[in-house]
Amino acid sequence: MNYITADSLGRNDRVVVDDGLPYLVDKVSEATDGGVLVQFSSGDTAHYAAEDEVRILD
Repeated sequence: MNYITADSLGRNDRVVVDDGLPYLVDKVSEATDGGVLVQFSSGDTAHYAAEDEVRILD
């Protein structure tokens, strides 16, 4: 597992969320507050500050 900043996320990255399970990224877009909106293939969404570190699977 690696850590990257949220603004470096891209489609098909696998983000490990709070429950410890990986979620497949479907779409990443910029939020109005300068953060990052992430939509997962499950339909769930998450909001991160651009500089937040997120854990991804390689």
